[in-house]
Amino acid sequence: MNTRFLRSECKLPPAQLNHIDCTLSFWEDRVDTEETLTLTARESISTLTLDAKALDILSVTPADYTYDREHNRLVIELGRKVLPGESFRVSIRSVTHPSDTILEGIYRDVTPPGDHPQQYMSQCQQWGFQRIMPVIDDCTAKCTFRTTLEGDSRYTHLISNGDVDRTTNPDGIPVPKPGNPSRQVITYVNKVPMAPYLFIACAGTWETLRDEVVYPEGKRIQLEYLVPPGRVEGARLPMQILKDSVLWQHRAIGFSYPFDTYRTISMQKSNFGGMENVGNTTIIAEAAMIDEMTSDSRLIYSYGVIPHEYEHSHCGSGVTMATPFDMWLNEAYTVTVEQDYVATVFDPTFLRIRDMNAIRSPAGGPLAEEDTGKFGQIVREGFNDPDEVVDGVTYSKAPEILRMLSRILTPSIYRRATDLYFARFDGGNATTEQFLDCIREVAGDRLDVSRFADTWLFHAGYPCVSASYEWRDGKVQLHLSQRPNVPSARAPFILPFAVAAVDENGRDLFDTTVVFEAETADFTFDSPTRPAFLSLNRNASFYGALEDLSVTPEQLAFQARMDPNHFNRVEAMQRLTDIIRKNPELRELLMQTYEAIFRDDSLPDGVKGFLLSVSEQPLDRSLLPNVRENVAFKLSMRKQFAERIGFEAITDALVRFRAGTDTLPVSDAIQRRTLLCSLLWLLSSLDTPEAWRVLEEHGAQARNITDRLNTLSAIWHSSAPQAEGILAAAREELKGSLNGYTGYLSILGSAPRPSVFEAAATEEASPDFSLSHPAHNRALFCSIAQNASIFWTERGLSWWVDTCAKLAPINEYNTCRLLSVVQNYATFAPDLRELVRNALLTLQSKLSGTTCNWVKSRIEAYLRE
Repeated sequence: MNTRFLRSECKLPPAQLNHIDCTLSFWEDRVDTEETLTLTARESISTLTLDAKALDILSVTPADYTYDREHNRLVIELGRKVLPGESFRVSIRSVTHPSDTILEGIYRDVTPPGDHPQQYMSQCQQWGFQRIMPVIDDCTAKCTFRTTLEGDSRYTHLISNGDVDRTTNPDGIPVPKPGNPSRQVITYVNKVPMAPYLFIACAGTWETLRDEVVYPEGKRIQLEYLVPPGRVEGARLPMQILKDSVLWQHRAIGFSYPFDTYRTISMQKSNFGGMENVGNTTIIAEAAMIDEMTSDSRLIYSYGVIPHEYEHSHCGSGVTMATPFDMWLNEAYTVTVEQDYVATVFDPTFLRIRDMNAIRSPAGGPLAEEDTGKFGQIVREGFNDPDEVVDGVTYSKAPEILRMLSRILTPSIYRRATDLYFARFDGGNATTEQFLDCIREVAGDRLDVSRFADTWLFHAGYPCVSASYEWRDGKVQLHLSQRPNVPSARAPFILPFAVAAVDENGRDLFDTTVVFEAETADFTFDSPTRPAFLSLNRNASFYGALEDLSVTPEQLAFQARMDPNHFNRVEAMQRLTDIIRKNPELRELLMQTYEAIFRDDSLPDGVKGFLLSVSEQPLDRSLLPNVRENVAFKLSMRKQFAERIGFEAITDALVRFRAGTDTLPVSDAIQRRTLLCSLLWLLSSLDTPEAWRVLEEHGAQARNITDRLNTLSAIWHSSAPQAEGILAAAREELKGSLNGYTGYLSILGSAPRPSVFEAAATEEASPDFSLSHPAHNRALFCSIAQNASIFWTERGLSWWVDTCAKLAPINEYNTCRLLSVVQNYATFAPDLRELVRNALLTLQSKLSGTTCNWVKSRIEAYLRE
């Protein structure tokens, strides 16, 4: 695939940026900027090339310059030859025009209701700074800053990096502009060099919650949490999460925050969950605030994104990637820290099941990306837009690779290697190779690090492992073989493989992890007793796919009820379900297993909820192309399960498990609601008047928003005549909250009824819906695109083409989410494959005259045989 930006072309700029002294003046329709850059030449130069995107250049000193708008380059004639090591300055005045839809640089966020000036946020990763003012927009351009912000006196905050300059602002707050009391001014000084992508400049109206955290050794960190007016109560739990995670990270990984103040800023519009900016983190409002409209999934996300963005003060700001192609490491390491913290709050097995479901998702999961044979390389060779790197490969696959590295080396050796990395490169930049050098230095001959990195980081693909085994003379003999999922992958992979033997009483006979690094390998384990089954790849010990060649359906049924590892119980149930997809004559075994699990009250609620759910997403990846059959199977099996259990038993269980849910600790309550959700879906599948009545009564009694939304969804998926009225009434209640409204939009698009398209069109036309709001378009459009009951039709694909065509010029990032649903169409049945291909060709034609290069290149890749 042709790409505009190549890793091989990355090199140090000819001049090092040392300091930026800048002034930004915020107005209703623009931001005026003045800057003076201090630089040091690395080589002899007579011109300086700066990155400058969509700016109005007013003046440059030295005066001779050329602005190439097409290539986003400002070339300044220096008037003389500057020698290596010599410092020089350039000064520039320019204007940027913030957008409602281009969410990088400075952009227009949602302004709070009332008499408030335009709210402005900034997003500089990866190359957003050049949309604010000309700069060397490079990760290695780490420099100090002196930033003056000017804005309307009605703003409560003008914010940038660093400490307030007390010589200009003695009270630490903006002061009136001399001669113009309608304007205010504040200056920040950032003495710690940082890359331009970590810059922040925003102007807005917020309320502030203040607190502090104190390290055991006595250092105090001031914490500020900025939220929209009237929403400060919603910041109290997030503040507690932040305080707890700051101290946890200090204990767990030894990180000490180097500054005096850490500020979190709530924003409405962003394609991402948050953005680390030195000393100032921005987080989307849905996660930055927690209130009665915060769903369980969003709550877990909040517990993750808050420590995630804080950890970037360590991995990102402290040690900064050398190029955008090294971004995977910033994010992968940070995700592992985030996951470790979240696992101290919620059940680790419950979290692992959720994470693996996301990784295996046929739409947004990285395994599906890799199945195309065109994507999946962690360290990319090129891209058309740096936002392409913000995907499941970086945020899901890459952390799994670091986890495998830790399992292979042992956690203590891995920790020593990462400690060395952060100590060696603190305050500077680091490449992927420099990280690997630290691993090599500590690991020694324990691992061929170059081979591990070559297969997992520098090539796409994953291993498909097949396992067979037998027990003989007190020994379990395990045979493993592996093949790559695509021919282009570099195999064999080095991977950790967790295996346990379980007896007929559900007790482990042994539980161990081996390193598998050849195409085939044999392992022998002592087991005096014949195992009832082997529990393979426990907790998904390696990234990839597994096929158990020895297990029988009866053993899987037994494992789903008896494996002491609850993650692998769920895996066994999914594997058994996949067998029934292929062999419907064995359905009774699945029915009996399901019924036994339903009546087993010894299981943790969350695990039981997952075991009782019926997914259209097979674990067997060979079944994924059957997109229409998979959803039909899900609906059919769910109805058969419901009829087998019976209305009375389901209703009794619903009432029994509902009691006391709201008083449980948060982790237990979330798992209980997962179980309740499975029961609600069983009732919905019965689709009888008495089932509708119970659902409606349950929804009326529900106090938690997740329970309410789950009930609403169950009703909307039924054929209840009152469903539309119930949904409409819920909309009126939910639309006043961003979390509530996006929850409603997700439900609206998910039902297996053709009227969804008309309902979505009506919603789009309402004043409550904004096409330019990432949360709005993502919630509504992605729910329809993932609604297999109606999507894989001529009408569904026609809707998809029209929606992608209108969204792409506004938000390419979310458009690519919609595109990913069809990424493996080449494996579909011939009739559907032709429908999708024609839809892609039509969309390609509609976008031919646009500048949506990222979307167009993705379509081109999908169409390429």
